[in-house]
Amino acid sequence: MSILENSLRQLVAQSPLWKPGTKVIAALSGGADSLCLTDVMASQGEEDGVDVLAVHVQHHLRGEEAEQDARQAEEYCRNRGLAFRRVDVDVRSLAEGEGLSLEEAARKLRYGALEKVRQETGAAAIFLAHHQDDQAETVLLNLVRGAGTRGMRGMLPVSGYLARPFLEITRRDTEAYCEEMGLAWCEDSSNEDQSLKRNWVRKTLLPLLETQNPQIRKQLAQAAALAASDEAYLEKLAGRYIGAYGREVFDTWDIKVEKDFAALPLALQSRVIRILVRRVGGAEMSYDHVRKILEMIERGVGNKSLDVPGGVRLIYLNGRLMVGKNQRSREEERAAKLAQKERQRNERKS
Repeated sequence: MSILENSLRQLVAQSPLWKPGTKVIAALSGGADSLCLTDVMASQGEEDGVDVLAVHVQHHLRGEEAEQDARQAEEYCRNRGLAFRRVDVDVRSLAEGEGLSLEEAARKLRYGALEKVRQETGAAAIFLAHHQDDQAETVLLNLVRGAGTRGMRGMLPVSGYLARPFLEITRRDTEAYCEEMGLAWCEDSSNEDQSLKRNWVRKTLLPLLETQNPQIRKQLAQAAALAASDEAYLEKLAGRYIGAYGREVFDTWDIKVEKDFAALPLALQSRVIRILVRRVGGAEMSYDHVRKILEMIERGVGNKSLDVPGGVRLIYLNGRLMVGKNQRSREEERAAKLAQKERQRNERKS
């Protein structure tokens, strides 16, 4: 076993979600990073008694090239003796129906498909092949969008059922492993399209930053790890306040925001608000949204309300803040669920 293979297998084995005797999913697109991860998981799984299922999500965005990727992924698994499942999703329909970019729709459907397979198979976790380069890109994208420290943390090594054991290694490491093992990976031609923000960051922004700091990718990934540690601690403190002063009534949160809330540092006040908005299904908010909510609370008079991204309405009344979906958002969610059920029925018929 080479030094590279040994180090990669250790990264997988050390993941908190890698547990002997369980089944796990490897998200396999066919690119070098996911092929490397799947192969490493297969080898380590044989040693640890972990059952690995490779899942390929076909987005139907690149015509025959995407079909070739799917065939190549399936052939690899057949030759490797790995269980394989292909899931087809309709990205364009979702993007048009919900007003999302193709990137956003693809991500939403991909994660949804992986989670559905996890639930159907009883898998303990989903392993994703994001690496240090991806982390650097994610941090920069979040900064460009105006994200705060939560965005600075990038992707987490473990998030719910999701595991990302390769965040400390580079894209080149995964390619070196594939070359070492004689594994042929797929190239995604859409990665050259710089009208997509992530590709612009990868192809233009990061190389420009590297002219000033050759270690920028590594240092951005390290900054993300530090931000994640700080964010976890602050969210824990904010969660304690919610536990002491808040209550959930059906799908709405009701929390006391008087003297004790005013005494909290701004860092905790903002996190209390952000956590509650996320809990009711809202989107990540900008600094301006949070500032307006805190100003509404600080004024502390009358009956005030404010709508924020994700169809969430916050209402201040007599020293309490109520956070929940607005009526229009509830109706849209019901319509979306009905449309999803109809799509599933049509898929079963076909």
